Amino acid sequence: MRMPEPTAHSVLLIRAVDTEPATYISFRWLDDPQHPEVHAIRDVELRRLVAQLDRALPGSDSGDGSLAIASALTGPFTRKLSEYALNEAIGRAVFPAVVRTAIVERSRRGPVTVRITPSRTLARMPLELAVIGDSRRLIEFADISYEPPAAIHAGRARIPEAWTDAVASRPVAYIVDPRLPAGSGLGQVLDWQRPGAVNAAVLSKHIAGLPHTANSGVGRIVGRWELSDDLVAKPSRLLYVGHISSTLDEPGSAAMHLTDDAAEWGYATVMNSAHLPFSALDLLLGTASPELGPADRSPVEPNRTGRSLWPMPPRVALIACEGGADYRSSETFGLVMAIFNAGAEIVTTSRWMLPSDEAFRVHCGLDSAPGPTTELALGVDATHRAADPVRALNDWQRSKFAQWQLDPGPATSPLTWAAMACHACPPRPLHRPQGAGDSDD
Repeated sequence: MRMPEPTAHSVLLIRAVDTEPATYISFRWLDDPQHPEVHAIRDVELRRLVAQLDRALPGSDSGDGSLAIASALTGPFTRKLSEYALNEAIGRAVFPAVVRTAIVERSRRGPVTVRITPSRTLARMPLELAVIGDSRRLIEFADISYEPPAAIHAGRARIPEAWTDAVASRPVAYIVDPRLPAGSGLGQVLDWQRPGAVNAAVLSKHIAGLPHTANSGVGRIVGRWELSDDLVAKPSRLLYVGHISSTLDEPGSAAMHLTDDAAEWGYATVMNSAHLPFSALDLLLGTASPELGPADRSPVEPNRTGRSLWPMPPRVALIACEGGADYRSSETFGLVMAIFNAGAEIVTTSRWMLPSDEAFRVHCGLDSAPGPTTELALGVDATHRAADPVRALNDWQRSKFAQWQLDPGPATSPLTWAAMACHACPPRPLHRPQGAGDSDD
């Protein structure tokens, strides 16, 4: 890769695609677009690396989420040497030497931004922690964000509202651990049901101290229609803490778990005859495609688009397991893409399962307030109040990385803070047919 004199601010685009017999990655500097570097990782090497990462991270692929969480909390990402060894291997495999050198050199002359569209095999890799040079990580040299495929901009249903002081001053929709129907098979993620619920109290106090929407709170009854009421009122932001689930290679199956029971109308499959998840397909289609929903009942608000029922504010945070699972499927469509389509510009969410504060208490003896996951929610919320949430998240993660380096262990491990990634989809000027796009009908 040729090294021209960089501009004051260097931007590197990374795009990856999985094919046979390798994953191909292109690296292109915006000030030198005619000279991209193309790199291939052989399938056998990548499978070995992904297997090592899967053993280190919490993940639902094992079929037993609780067992995976327990294993991760004593695994490689809670020990300094093994965490470094794994991310050094990721750095060598994903970033060719010429790119690593360019990132380091450019960072000495000005800020560097890295914008990534991963392939499905790279979707869970914490590339921010990849060792780039002199035993240092990518996040020490650059700000990193993730971008959806370019096709998301074509026919986008709602263009994001510009982030202004007036928008920032609006109330926030805080949907935190909404009450789930009995028999759903899902437990609450916080401890508000037991005496001395410290982390729930921390979040309740946090919400009470800020302007918030009518249905905001911890452990409240919030179904899709209560969520609609809050979103139609045009909050500045949405922060959801709770459960998210998805089925790989089933586009639109990714779903938030709200209070909706089995009697509600929607496109998802009812769980345990008791609970209907709120899926990406619901957010995309609204109630405008009744033929795809259950035939034995009708929606409360018929013939409405998803963007009119659940218009998304400019900034959305999902503190939940694998909220960003979109990239792990062949068809890149999940909650992140649906939220972008409905009007968000920034979505910050996780790439793998998040251990709950209760898991840290049970498996690691940590009973602090706030616990690591509650602290994560508070940290991400703070980044969304910043003028530049991408930079703010990276700065916050750099501070957490410094803590990890000084005092490695489960409480400071990358299992929580490195799970988060900031996905950015700003408006792009496109020729739009008359009548297309921003209508909320």
